Amino acid sequence: MFTALKLDDTGDITLLTGQLQMVSGTEAIVQRCRIILGTHKGEWFLNPELGIDHSKFFGKHVSKEEMHDEIVSGLMQESHIQTVDSVDFVIDRVNRLVTVSFTATGIDGEAITAEGVGIGG
Repeated sequence: MFTALKLDDTGDITLLTGQLQMVSGTEAIVQRCRIILGTHKGEWFLNPELGIDHSKFFGKHVSKEEMHDEIVSGLMQESHIQTVDSVDFVIDRVNRLVTVSFTATGIDGEAITAEGVGIGG
């Protein structure tokens, strides 16, 4: 399993008494999924394939089925996820925010769950 720097809700590195905080295991996988879903595909020049197409969530003619498929596609970019088992999301059109909850199965068979993952906003 891998470890990564722990990020807060705004994407900043987390410090505790001046020490960098780390995440590992399912917490690291969930953090990477948050990064993927929060990144517009093509936004990061070092990996233009990372992320999802945010226009599928905030365009004029959006489909819940397309939104679902785009979320699943994004989650499957995480190499430690074997299957995405369920996806639920709430659309806040006023604030242009989609809040996602998902359950997945890791490559080691472990359940991975996350709630309150934001897209947009």
